[in-house]
Amino acid sequence: MTDEIRIPVRSAVAEDPAPRPGPPPLRSDAARLRDVHGRHRVLHGINLVAKGGGSEIGDFTARGFRGEWTAEDIADLAARGFTLVRLGVIWAAVEPRPGAYDEAYLDWLDEQLDLIHEAGMLAVLDAHQDLYSQRFGDGAPHWATLTAQEFEPTELWSDAYLSSVAVHEALDAFWRNASGPGGFGLQDRFAAMWAHVAARLGRHPAVAGYDLLNEPAPGSAAPQIFGALIGAFAQATGQQPEQLLSDFADPEAKLRQLAHLEDEDVHRAVGDAVNPLVAEFEQRSVAPLMARVTDAVRTVDPHGLILREHSYFANLGIPSGQPPLDDPGEVYSPHGYDLTVDTPAISLSSDIRAATIFARHAETAERLGVPVIVGEWGALDLGTGVASHATALQDLFDERGWSWTYWCWQEGFAGSEAAGALTRPRPVAFAGDGLRWRVDGGALHAQWQGAETGAPSVFFAPAGEPRATCDGRAVQAERDGLWVTVPAGMGEYELTVG
Repeated sequence: MTDEIRIPVRSAVAEDPAPRPGPPPLRSDAARLRDVHGRHRVLHGINLVAKGGGSEIGDFTARGFRGEWTAEDIADLAARGFTLVRLGVIWAAVEPRPGAYDEAYLDWLDEQLDLIHEAGMLAVLDAHQDLYSQRFGDGAPHWATLTAQEFEPTELWSDAYLSSVAVHEALDAFWRNASGPGGFGLQDRFAAMWAHVAARLGRHPAVAGYDLLNEPAPGSAAPQIFGALIGAFAQATGQQPEQLLSDFADPEAKLRQLAHLEDEDVHRAVGDAVNPLVAEFEQRSVAPLMARVTDAVRTVDPHGLILREHSYFANLGIPSGQPPLDDPGEVYSPHGYDLTVDTPAISLSSDIRAATIFARHAETAERLGVPVIVGEWGALDLGTGVASHATALQDLFDERGWSWTYWCWQEGFAGSEAAGALTRPRPVAFAGDGLRWRVDGGALHAQWQGAETGAPSVFFAPAGEPRATCDGRAVQAERDGLWVTVPAGMGEYELTVG
């Protein structure tokens, strides 16, 4: 019976927050995002997150939740044409004790939002987690981690999703909203935490919305899903499952096996075979949580965007089974990585495999009919040999008209090959509807259907002479430093910079 107890959301907020001063910075309009002027916005940016450590002792800084980036780092990101930050918010940092919120941590997040706003960027607040809990990785507080099992780290951190009984038990407890301290359900605590965060930070002019939970992952069902994946892979490639499992434990053999997924038909066959299990988890477990947390956020912010991710396993190209969120601010925020991610083989990432993963995400986006902000991609680290993959993925996102935030900022990012590849021309705002755009040989080419928005079209273009036409006639295109603007108006526009 105690599993059904609900925390009244408003009781978690000290007082009703003041309303946001003015309209929200962004809103959903079918598959597009629009700003306060009605312009079609395309956002590009990066993840900033301090995941903390395993300690429960000390203030949020001592526990590792203060990011290492500086105001200068944020200014550098803006100078690269970035307009969006996915800012990590860790449940364990917000609520170190049940029902007790760390206002000093929220003050620090507020200061980061000030810096982001001053740099001309927007932010989405991301409830980040990896392996569910601060006991295993990052995310939930120790008090919300219900398991008596010992945690054994794995060589590749994410393999613990498959092998750790402690992670499985803790996630199972969360997904069934098991009673935690005080007899309150874990999901109810999580939703109340989100209401408090939205009340404290949601009226900040930089906040465009809320990413409700990073990469929702099943608990004890994870080994079953992985087993189905191995079985489908074996069937599609004519191999024995036992050999596949052995090869996936060996880095060189794993790369040879991944080469089979260069065949899109094989990759799709594996994804289709596993989809029913992933869809069941997303529909039965994740969707009710998304609705519960959305309701909590909406008690204090009726208008901010609500970013909804897919299951952790959909990162691999298994189609997401998530239903619509039934909220006018819904945004689909997929993640995607080749299985070289978080390994020394990151420079060997496959453009073909990644393209199949994001093609499956495009199918989900079309089904849902909402805008897309790719929440995570890349993870290219500070090494060399990664620029080509970064360029291929940006080309793919441009072709689909998607916004994105790269994973992730780390100390030394500004001097990395990845940062250089990410600093390229891009649209920022179309006065009307963006139709298509691409970067070819370093030159930006963009087309849009114009509208009288009262604010110009804006593009990031570090170099090159801008040339614009409307209905085939030359029109004004002005350069202001790194930025190019074209006055708003009716007609069919084209711009070339380069």
